[in-house]
Amino acid sequence: MKLRLLLSLLIVAISFGSYAQDAEGDDAKPQKEKKEKEPKEKKEKKPRPPFYDNKLPYIYVGGGNLSLLADDISDDINLYNTTNWKWGINGGIEHRTFSAVGFSLNFLYGWLGETERSPIETENRNIETEIMNLDFKVNVYLDNNLFINRASNWSPYLFGGVGYIFKMTHRADLLDSDGNVYYYWNDGSVRDRPKTPENLGTANVLDIDNKYETKLSQSYDGSKLATGAINFPFGIGLRYKFGRKFHADISATYYWSLSDQLDAYDNGGQTDHFLYTSVGFAYHIGAKSKKPDSTQFDTFDFVALDQADEDGDGVINLEDLCSNTPAGAAVDASGCPLDSDNDGVPDYRDAETSADSALVDANGVTIDPDFIVLPDTNAVAHDIIYEAYPSMEFPKVGSYYTFDKPEAEAERKELGAFEEVDRNGDGFISAEEITWAIDAFFEGELDFSAAKLHDLIDFFFDQ
Repeated sequence: MKLRLLLSLLIVAISFGSYAQDAEGDDAKPQKEKKEKEPKEKKEKKPRPPFYDNKLPYIYVGGGNLSLLADDISDDINLYNTTNWKWGINGGIEHRTFSAVGFSLNFLYGWLGETERSPIETENRNIETEIMNLDFKVNVYLDNNLFINRASNWSPYLFGGVGYIFKMTHRADLLDSDGNVYYYWNDGSVRDRPKTPENLGTANVLDIDNKYETKLSQSYDGSKLATGAINFPFGIGLRYKFGRKFHADISATYYWSLSDQLDAYDNGGQTDHFLYTSVGFAYHIGAKSKKPDSTQFDTFDFVALDQADEDGDGVINLEDLCSNTPAGAAVDASGCPLDSDNDGVPDYRDAETSADSALVDANGVTIDPDFIVLPDTNAVAHDIIYEAYPSMEFPKVGSYYTFDKPEAEAERKELGAFEEVDRNGDGFISAEEITWAIDAFFEGELDFSAAKLHDLIDFFFDQ
């Protein structure tokens, strides 16, 4: 008995498990279908903003002023001393890789100089250093739609990077143009002899020519001069975009050098630096002028259209008052066919030369008035009929602006129920009377129904 019960329970459990698996299988199929990945739609490329649709870099050149900022032989006003201002030129290539960030490779060539003036005779030195520098900078543009709209012509930017002075040539101005050595006296004068009691009355005053004729291989402190130095340029600039192809820059770059020998003197103090302020111009490689939006008129040849002569009569369409003139027909200056006998039929289809004011048919042949058969004038404009046949024009009846008829031509009808509308008792309902009837109906003075008023109007037009 127990075995039979256990077998029954086992059969029920197996059946229930099979049913559950089938149910799970049925439910799993649509789930697998849901998990199938749909093909991704390709993202449309966003259009580049103005002045940013060129993938190629641009080249630039510039020039400006180099000012040496040294601590060794400075007279403390070096930045404002015009004798220490030297020329520099630069050029390079730049690419605005992202909306707000770009990269540039820059070459700088120029001179750094410093003139020292001191009452101490041994501390009056004139130094000029020729440099060649190559630097790599990262530019951060402020016209990135966050600070300034990208479409603006103005673009301020910041930059910083690293560079290397791969050439430094030091020169000093020790001699004048005649080869005389400079001797600095403590009274501020420059003489051709040192200050000694015997030279007080014989030494000549010299002018410093700033020629920097003497090349230095050692610094003033006796150490060997370096020919290269690492530096870190950083600064600020302002760009003006003339369009897609050109732009101009003004910028100030501070070069923080790791060398203390830019002034040909190394006292073990802080390193020397210099400032480069410049103006430059750039050309965008491969940039194209913006094309206007295409229109339906782009393919039109307006010149040919102005000179077109569709009917080939020798008069262009713009001046042709009679279009579609048959080929070979003689025309006047306005492009209209000639009509020698002035009968209204052009010569190219005029069968005869008619007498003046004669009635003619469509071929220009004179018509005998006794045999004129009038056409169905309902289908022909009256002004055309009257122009061809003036005798058919009768005096106008009534007025174009009223429905009044002369008494002689008014057909009297029995007014019947509309007799009260005939206010003047002439047996005829005039336009004034029908107008009065309509006004009186709406004002409640005329005891007519809407249907009767409608019949009155029909009667008025039928009389």
